[in-house]
Formats: sequence, C-alpha cells, structure tokens
Amino acid sequence: MLPVSIVSWLVAMGWMAFVFLSSVPVMLFIPFERFQLYWPHPLMGWTVRVTFSRVRVHVDPRYRKGVCVFVQNHVSMLDAAISAATIRVPLCGLENASHLRVPAYGWLLRAANAIPVARGQGRYGEIAEACRERASRGISILAFPEGHRTLDGKLRPFRRGAFAIARDAGLPVVPIAVRGAFRMLPKGAITFRPTTLDIYVAPAIETAGLDDEALDVLIDRVATVIDAWVERGERRGDLCVEPIR
Repeated sequence: MLPVSIVSWLVAMGWMAFVFLSSVPVMLFIPFERFQLYWPHPLMGWTVRVTFSRVRVHVDPRYRKGVCVFVQNHVSMLDAAISAATIRVPLCGLENASHLRVPAYGWLLRAANAIPVARGQGRYGEIAEACRERASRGISILAFPEGHRTLDGKLRPFRRGAFAIARDAGLPVVPIAVRGAFRMLPKGAITFRPTTLDIYVAPAIETAGLDDEALDVLIDRVATVIDAWVERGERRGDLCVEPIR
C-alpha cells in the first residue's frame, strides 16, 4: 500500500493547494463564507476520496441546518476533510493558535475564518466572542472535544471547553460521529487503508441557559451519541431531542 499511499498524499496535498490558490483571487472581492459551499468546501471533502475510501453520510431526519457548534470525534489527520465532505453549511474550525503562524497552512486557516485557541487565562471568553462574531456572519464552528486523536479507535474523554464556549456563545451543539476513519489512517500511520467511512449527523442540542451541572449532562449525552455510532453503528439522536432538564 505504500506506493498507493505516496500517490494519494501527493494528490491530496496538490489538491488542497489548488483549492487554496483558486480561492485567493475570489477572496479579494467576496468573503470566503459567501462562496465556501460552491467549491472550496466540497473540493476539500473530495480529498478523502483519494484514499480510495467510500464516504456515506447518514443525516438524522431531525437535524435542521443552522448556525451551531459541530463536535466530532478526532481520529485522523483527514478529519477536517471528512467534515468538509459531511457538513453543508459555511464552517470554520477551532485551531491551535500556533497553527495559524505556519506559512501557507496558516494562511489557509486564516482565509477559512479559523478561530485561534491560545493558552492562558481568559481565552474562553475571547473564543466565545469570536464564535458569536462568526455566527453573526452565518458561520458554524467545528470542534474536536477530545483534544487529541485517538490511539486505539476508542472515544477519548471530552474536554469541557468546546461545550462551555458553545453555551457562552448561545449556539446549539450538533454531534458528528465518524465510523471507519481509524482503519483508514490511525495516528502514527503514513499509509492509507481504503475503507468505508460512515458518518452520522445527529440533531442539534440546545445549550442556552445551561448551568455547569447541566453542561456535564450535555457532555455525557454527546459522548453517548457519538460512542454508540462509532462502536455499534447505533443512531441515538433521541438523546439529542430530550430536554436536559
């Protein structure tokens, strides 16, 4: 699989460079989020297909498009491309602030309205304010609440940050569960293994008015929804529409 993987990596990198370079002239006149869904977004999603993997998206009938915080399990270096292949609304990501300083890659993140996540006190208020600003422009936010990619395919414990930020920004949370990505490209691997990616988009969970105790319930509920799909292929969207209190 190594020769195939080398070709796949080269094609993927070249494809992403094309997406960025073709977007730059348009961004001189039109905000990125205004044309994101026409080609940058779907073309980034096509990056997954150069691994010769299939992508099947299962959208819960109770899901409704709207500005929100998408929370997705973190498995692969191609998780952002998987998100682009799944989500059909203008989108930006929460990114480590140091990534935005990387030449070329950082420029791409900035162009895509990425929200930098820095270290230090007071950062959650700043991030929530940035989320509100993106939301006012119709841009949803993507977060990986595990913080790091899984080492064994199992769901890691969720950090509170993304959920507290969603609540403070007044945005609902939408779980996205990806099944099959660990086989395709586990952490530490450089060769792709073609597989089928089954992605479940659950209904939104409202966060307005949740106190810290209810926030813990929200986190457990989202983890249950994602874990049920990843481990057993079960759709637990019913948990998303049940009142938390």
